Amino acid sequence: MIQAIGAVSPYSDPEYLRILQELMALGIAPSGNKDSDKAKLKRIKAELAQKIQTKQSEEQKQSIQVQPLEAIQDSQKAKMENERIGAMNLAELNKLYFGLL
Repeated sequence: MIQAIGAVSPYSDPEYLRILQELMALGIAPSGNKDSDKAKLKRIKAELAQKIQTKQSEEQKQSIQVQPLEAIQDSQKAKMENERIGAMNLAELNKLYFGLL
């Protein structure tokens, strides 16, 4: 008789034990019904997968937006370097012209 009760217990089912562990790991209280807990876990996993996919697409959009900005900054740095060299050459010419050397 005791063995029959143990065989009927939902906690002897390895699949249900896995479902319970996953629900508890996610911080969700199980209902005690295998079918409803299984459906709940499936729904939550789908929601988490959607959130992860959304986050990855947002990160990808941000990285696409950052790349042109970096290219602009590099071209601005090159332009500023050329202007600095030109300004230094002009300063040398002014020194020669005004006899400051």
